[in-house]
Parts: sequence; C-alpha cells; structure tokens
Amino acid sequence: MSRRHLSLLLAASTLAGCDSTSTEPAATDLFVVEAFLFAGEPIDDIRVTETLPLSDTIEAPPINDARVELSKNGLTYTLVATGDSGYYEYTGNGLVIEAGDTFGIEVTYGGAVATGETVVPGPPVEVGIDRDTLWVPEIGVGRGGGGFNSEDSQLAASWENPDRLLHYVVIESLEDSAESIVPDGFQKFVGRFRLVAEPTKDDYHFIDMRVLRDLGRHIARVYRVNEEYAQLYENRTQDSRDLNEPPSNILGGLGVFSAFNSDSIGFAVVRDSN
Repeated sequence: MSRRHLSLLLAASTLAGCDSTSTEPAATDLFVVEAFLFAGEPIDDIRVTETLPLSDTIEAPPINDARVELSKNGLTYTLVATGDSGYYEYTGNGLVIEAGDTFGIEVTYGGAVATGETVVPGPPVEVGIDRDTLWVPEIGVGRGGGGFNSEDSQLAASWENPDRLLHYVVIESLEDSAESIVPDGFQKFVGRFRLVAEPTKDDYHFIDMRVLRDLGRHIARVYRVNEEYAQLYENRTQDSRDLNEPPSNILGGLGVFSAFNSDSIGFAVVRDSN
C-alpha cells in the first residue's frame, strides 16, 4: 500500500518556490524532488516535478522521464516511473530500509543533476494505546443516534518523546469490506479507510470515533519524523512579503529527501449493542 500522503501535510507551494532576489539559478532551471523512505516498507514515495512560483496555486507538472537512483553501502539501485504523475519506485528485491542506514539519491533530468542524503531514524519508543477497543453507539439517520460521551468516544495512542521530536500517526482500517459506522445508505465509500494526522511534538494522539469511518480492525502507525522533513514542515507557510526558498537538502535542485521509521498498535471499532 502506497504511503503517498506526506505531501498532504505540506502547503502545495512549499517545495516549488524560488526567491526572486536569489543569485541561484532561476526556478525554471530547477526541478523538485520529494523523496521519502520508510523503514521496512516498499520504496514508492519518490516524486519529481517541475517548479512553480510561490504565488502559483496550480499543481506542479510531473516529470516522468528522469533518471532516479538510490545508493546504499556503495551500491546503486535504479528506480522506474510508475505512471504519469511523476512517481518512481524500486521494483527489485535487493534493497531493504533499516534504522541507521545512510541513503543517497541522484536525479538526472534535462542535463541537470540533483542529489541528496538522509539517514533512517530509529523507530518511535514505547508505542502503546490505552485500550484496544473503541465502542461506538447505534447511530440513526435523522434522529441523532444513541449519543456518546467524550471519554468513551476516543482512544489515546502514546509514545515516549522527551526531546519533543516530531511524530505523526496514520490510522488505517484492516478490513477490505467493513460495515460503516453510520447507517447503510447514509454515506458510501470505496476502499479502505486511511487518515493521516498532523505531525506533533507531543507524546500522544487521540483517535476519535468521529473521525473514523468503519467498524472492525484498525491499525495506528506512529512515525518518527527525520530532521529534514521536520525543518520543511515547520517552515511550510510563508509570509507573502518574504518569499524565500523553503529549507531543502537537495543539492542542484529543490525539495527534500527524508526517511522515517514507525511502530504500530492495533485496535478494534465495535458497535455497542447496549
């Protein structure tokens, strides 16, 4: 399952702008690399696009014919484009992402070369949940349902975070076909439920019934955010009076190359028949 959700946490123009007073090459001479690696997971969240001015609100055009390579321990691995959206993935079996690994990336396009480096962080520490079942009341269309109180309507995922590092939580349904929390016919959905929470420096995240969709088994994945992405996220908004380039660890281009690690906990969402 693809993890192409990190861009949703950033303003659309965060990676696309260039300071008009900069002495670096103009934005039109550069391209943008958004490359994210996840320990123990497939490599399919690497995207290459053209640049746009910070004031532009349209999506940057994808680049589907770049040469994209990852390197680890002196070995090079070539990625392939997965369609027409600018995404690239590794389709082989010889590349594993583990905590402590140092990765390099090299993207070649139109005679220009962009490079970057990142280190895979360790996983979150002492990930837990206060209870493993979330009971939801019967909900009736047009009559307000059975009601609930705030304590019963949420779970709390937690982890150790004494240094106030950025973490974020992804909540997913594990059921291919699950009964909806709301009555049949009230809402229709396709595919498994997935929710990406905003990054936080806290050591907990509340999982509220009111943001979920399905009954059944779920998993909450707690991701530890690497420094490159933390810097980009914390500078994701810019004052229109000071349009400078956002933080980037891509040399010869714009964007970010970062790595993440996670741990997960399971819980069930169950209808309360009482």
